[in-house]
Amino acid sequence: MQRETIALRGDSPGSLRQLAVFRYGTPGRGPKIYLQAGLHADEMPGVLVLQHLLGLLDAAEPQLTGEVVVVPAANPIGLGQWAFQRPLGRQEAETMHNFNRGFADLAALTAVDLEPQLTDDATVNRGLIRAAFRGALTGLAAAARSDMGQLQAVLLLLSCDADYVLDLHCDHRAVLHLYASPARPHDTDLLCRATGSKLALVQDISGGHAFDEAHTAPWLLLQRRFGDRFPIPAGCFATTLEYRGQFDVDDQTALQDARNLMTFLAAIGALQGWPEAPGHPAAPCLPLGGAVEVFAPHAGVVTWLARPGDQVKTGDALAHVTDPFSRQRSPVPAPCDGMMFRAELWHACLRGASLAHVAGENVLRGGDLLSD
Repeated sequence: MQRETIALRGDSPGSLRQLAVFRYGTPGRGPKIYLQAGLHADEMPGVLVLQHLLGLLDAAEPQLTGEVVVVPAANPIGLGQWAFQRPLGRQEAETMHNFNRGFADLAALTAVDLEPQLTDDATVNRGLIRAAFRGALTGLAAAARSDMGQLQAVLLLLSCDADYVLDLHCDHRAVLHLYASPARPHDTDLLCRATGSKLALVQDISGGHAFDEAHTAPWLLLQRRFGDRFPIPAGCFATTLEYRGQFDVDDQTALQDARNLMTFLAAIGALQGWPEAPGHPAAPCLPLGGAVEVFAPHAGVVTWLARPGDQVKTGDALAHVTDPFSRQRSPVPAPCDGMMFRAELWHACLRGASLAHVAGENVLRGGDLLSD
């Protein structure tokens, strides 16, 4: 194992932040897998999972047949954001920009220079594209004008040439679920069966340019631009893994989740001799456009009838909201048939506040599909 420390220039005099990067295996030997957690710095389940994963990788490094790069706490900016004795860390404090939105569009940055280099060999093109990504991101990191801009460029630079990118997050209250591109369905299914994910939400381009999509969308966009002349592979499988809810943080669960990630590494050919194979049931793969948000009809106290993971029917009451002043009590109906896979943490709500999401089979919305 090699530990690397990357310095991030501070925005204010005398300030400095650092990223810790742990590298296992041999670069260029087998698939490269990149894992990070804590990009939303108030989400701790994945951070703890990667702490346990590092211990497993320490013991299993001689059996690695791929390269594994781990960034166990990907957002030192957000980790310092606290207010009223509570951690924040989802949005950059000065601009309110979501840390997991607005990553660089690598296709736009590299397409013009790539066109005269591309060949009739998909494997050669994959190497050319990855080299172009690295070059563009090296320049972005050096020219960044803010902490967050540099952080985003550095994280992409560490991961842009990976075969697999796993970004670990969590929700408020939720079942284990993931977001993925439809480009590599076998890998999506394999990850669900390895981790025990209850649901996969699938979309080619969901809007917002989150970290996972910043790795998959460029290959798709380059295919659309050059695919009639040059073969462009789906060069990266990237996913956002939502490790349940914010309060689901305990060592026993995190250790099992880490072991499940080792099972995935073995299943994709990056680890030999691991005794476990993917054994969880296959998860439903549903369109992200079929995941519909429900909102509070008025302010008050939320009391839940449904729990994350429950199957519901259109019109079923998921919860009630009670206004303590007027005594008005209103149901919160399910917007479609499907699984209520996430719900808000707080039992107090404002009028129009987001309360939950239900994932169904039918696409019911378009445009930018990620909530901020």
